Amino acid sequence: MSAWHRDGAIMSLSRPVRITASVGKGGTNRRDDVRAIQELLNSNLPKYTPRLRVDGLCGFRTFEAIRKIQQNLVGMSSPDGRIDPRGPTWRLLNESKLSSSVNRVTTLSGVNAKSSIANSSIPTTVIQAAQAAQRKWKVPASVTIAQWMLESGSGKRMPSHSHNPFGIKAGRGQSFVMAGTHEETKDHKLVAIMAPFRVFSSMNEAFDQHGRLLATHPAYKLARQHTGDPDAYANALTYHYATKSGYGTLLISYMKKYDLYKYNK
Repeated sequence: MSAWHRDGAIMSLSRPVRITASVGKGGTNRRDDVRAIQELLNSNLPKYTPRLRVDGLCGFRTFEAIRKIQQNLVGMSSPDGRIDPRGPTWRLLNESKLSSSVNRVTTLSGVNAKSSIANSSIPTTVIQAAQAAQRKWKVPASVTIAQWMLESGSGKRMPSHSHNPFGIKAGRGQSFVMAGTHEETKDHKLVAIMAPFRVFSSMNEAFDQHGRLLATHPAYKLARQHTGDPDAYANALTYHYATKSGYGTLLISYMKKYDLYKYNK
């Protein structure tokens, strides 16, 4: 599940959160503005990170939460710990909050995904679709194929008639099928849930929309800084694309085991 982008946002999804002055290090820190930012931060913090106390006081935890968001969501190499009205951090926080649940992803594979990969043979259609997505969206083909293997058990485990091997959930007005899946809890246990998964018209559409998601959604901004480094790209998806703590490590293990790097063209 995407961690920085949450379906269960604390605030209304109907409009952006507005502040009248800067919040954070060196900011004006008006109480109403700080309270609004604390709620906005809570709706974007990783799934099992303790939530901020919404008290309107810009203390150390609020400052650190701003810095972490700037590093992970905005992709700042030197975060300044401040959110300015209509600044880049404010904008991306609101974009992430307002984004449709189509961007929400649920891993179908769970913790024991390795056992589901019974055949390392990769269909030519999958390779070609991943390479087409790389050309169009700059997502490394090796990462896409590794996700296909992990999320769908190399195409053997998908929601019925969905053409959806990536665990992409349906948004409002989109065709879907209900399917069972798992989420990882904070103590690393799996919890079974039912979820609506988007139905695509073909596998090619699924690969294209998967590439579009990774190339455009604010939650994957950090990954987009590593389009030339598949391992770093995969690691940047951890806690963002799925709830599993070792998600990037699993993708890298598949890329190495099946020599998927050779498909990055």
